[in-house]
Amino acid sequence: MRTLAAAGLAVLLSACTSSTSPGAPTDVSFDFAAGPQEWTAGFADYRAGEEAFMELEGAYRAIPAPLGPGRSAHFLSGNNHTDDLFMFVKRRLTGLRPNTSYRASFTVEIATDVPADCGGIGGSPGQSVYLKAGASGIDPVAVVDGSGMLRLNVDQGSQANPGAAALVLGTIEGTLPCASGQRVWELKSFTSGSGTVTVRADGQGHLWVFTGTDSGFEGTTSIYITRVSARFDPA
Repeated sequence: MRTLAAAGLAVLLSACTSSTSPGAPTDVSFDFAAGPQEWTAGFADYRAGEEAFMELEGAYRAIPAPLGPGRSAHFLSGNNHTDDLFMFVKRRLTGLRPNTSYRASFTVEIATDVPADCGGIGGSPGQSVYLKAGASGIDPVAVVDGSGMLRLNVDQGSQANPGAAALVLGTIEGTLPCASGQRVWELKSFTSGSGTVTVRADGQGHLWVFTGTDSGFEGTTSIYITRVSARFDPA
């Protein structure tokens, strides 16, 4: 098994590939306290040109107290007027075996301040917002469909349903009950367990990983993505 730190990922992957058994899994891990590490934000499932109306924001910035100070992560926020907003961060990985299929599994940590068991418009702000993680052989980008909606060009599924390229890891509520009336930022970890998606690296050994929220809550969702890990087992 290869375990690789995020820093210098492309170089390390390339160096290890040539001397590692073709059947060995590859592990990658990113702790965003160390920096943004080439991950970028994206949004899908809303009408093109309505970014301001949807209040979309993707940025690398400091996590609020009590999890800070001095720690930053990838912040995602949006107001789900379409009842189906997908917000995500993504990164290209390099140095895997060219033209090789992998079974990908994931571990993701977020910071959330959403209480548990709250009601909301269209659904709960916690239990109706689903954290997903996935992988693709192509760059996952939002493209305009025939009705003017921006849809992801890979299959991430819809809300509680997984897609061919993404797994549902859980929902984003924290540990505090809604009845407490408190909103406190806390860390929450997710894992895909035995679940996997199948992804094929391209001819240069590249593929993409992504993670984010698929929302059925018709209001504002804001989270920080603090860590992402993935394992790639040759299929």
